[in-house]
Amino acid sequence: MKAAVAVLLCALIGVAHADRKVALKFFRAGEKAYQAQNFEAAAHNFYAAYEALPLPEIAFSAAQAFRRQYRVEAKQEYVQRSVELYKFYLSKVKTGGRVADAADSLGEMERELDKLGGMKTMAPPPEQPTQLGVTVRLIGVVEDSSMREVSETEMGKPAIAVRTFIDGKPVQPDNMVDVEPADHVVRAEADGFAPIEKKEKMPKGRSELVELELQPLPARVTIATESDASVSIDGRGVGTTPLAELEVPAGRHVLTIVRRGREPVSRELVVERGQVVRIAQPLEATRRRASVKFVAGGAIGFGTLALVAAGAAIVQDGRASDRLEHLRTGNQSDDGGYADARDRRDRLVMGTWIFGATAVGLGIAAGVLYYFDTPTGEGLRVNPIAGSGVGGAAVIGRF
Repeated sequence: MKAAVAVLLCALIGVAHADRKVALKFFRAGEKAYQAQNFEAAAHNFYAAYEALPLPEIAFSAAQAFRRQYRVEAKQEYVQRSVELYKFYLSKVKTGGRVADAADSLGEMERELDKLGGMKTMAPPPEQPTQLGVTVRLIGVVEDSSMREVSETEMGKPAIAVRTFIDGKPVQPDNMVDVEPADHVVRAEADGFAPIEKKEKMPKGRSELVELELQPLPARVTIATESDASVSIDGRGVGTTPLAELEVPAGRHVLTIVRRGREPVSRELVVERGQVVRIAQPLEATRRRASVKFVAGGAIGFGTLALVAAGAAIVQDGRASDRLEHLRTGNQSDDGGYADARDRRDRLVMGTWIFGATAVGLGIAAGVLYYFDTPTGEGLRVNPIAGSGVGGAAVIGRF
């Protein structure tokens, strides 16, 4: 018994969830049609949502659409539907909400109904037409998933224009059109989104609103900078330059470029759906890398001095050898020439060692500065700058 009750509850919950899903699809379509001032389509969709899930908020929205459509096309059925739906709303909502608007509109529609001779029994159409419509959901675009009373202030052009087609022919979004009982191809497009097609089988007498979901296209970003630079977006490494074109989701991102011997760069990157962006980012040498040429130049200079001193020492060594040979042959007229040449040679040899050691030390220092100059993006902080007519980003960090 308990198991049967549990199964029944699960089934009821499943039905309720399905009804809400259907109602939400039609309600969203009705809301978009209402905003576009297509009140006939809005009334049809809101009423379909109400039939799937009879909530007072949906009833009010449907009543509003029927009332507005009655002003466009004065049909008895429109005014009667609006009166029924306003009454249902007021029977469920006593205070708050849009009670005052509903009461005023109900009075207005009842007066119109009196002019038309009061409530009449509307005969059903002799045959249910086969109708097909296309509604679009934009993935990544924030939508209100609640079903609330439609607002008059929300009317106007949608932020993103969508285009819908049935069998290749343009049709108005969220609007039901008569079609032949057969297989049909529905299609939806919008700038910045990947188009989508779907085949829909339509039996005779069926009415179906097909919801198509459009996936956003990523932005395509090309980065032009020095080769062998590591590139990351939002802290995730994407490769080393040169890079192929990158696909980046629409929105705000942080682009970081790090290369040996160059100051790391971090900048805010704002891209739109489907946008093609080329970023040319020059890199500046780090203080270490900038100092390498001076240290290496010093090494070359001291190396040159060492070579000059070594050459001069060889010359002085030759002179000292000649003087010593004269002394050995008994020539006593040296007058200290050998001692002077020997002292100069020794000083030059010492200078050669000093200059050479200095050159080697500076060369090693230049190599260390060059090969161990590996900055990272850690510590970088991107701060947005905002002001009157000003926009950008500031990069703060230690390198």
